[in-house]
Amino acid sequence: MSVERLVSVSERLERLIEEAEREAERLIEEARNKAEEIIRKARIDAENMRLRMEQGETLERILKDAEEEAKKEAEKMLEEYERRVREMMERAEGRMEEAVELVLKEVMK
Repeated sequence: MSVERLVSVSERLERLIEEAEREAERLIEEARNKAEEIIRKARIDAENMRLRMEQGETLERILKDAEEEAKKEAEKMLEEYERRVREMMERAEGRMEEAVELVLKEVMK
């Protein structure tokens, strides 16, 4: 394999790596934003619970409502993360196939 071909393959693989890094950074930022939203919502929920208790609601009822809401939220999050994992796996497989094809083409020349 000539030096030019190696450089070409190397450059293409480098671009694939850069794309994967950008995607990872985007996902990390998205996760940070989601975490901030969860914290914000938790603070609001805590304040609402405090107000409900001040108004005479029982702790048992408040906890039951919170538990039901947490279960619903957990189910939604699980579905979202499963969808994201599937998408990431599909992209990774596609990129791996692309990289293998690229290397094979260069080797076969």
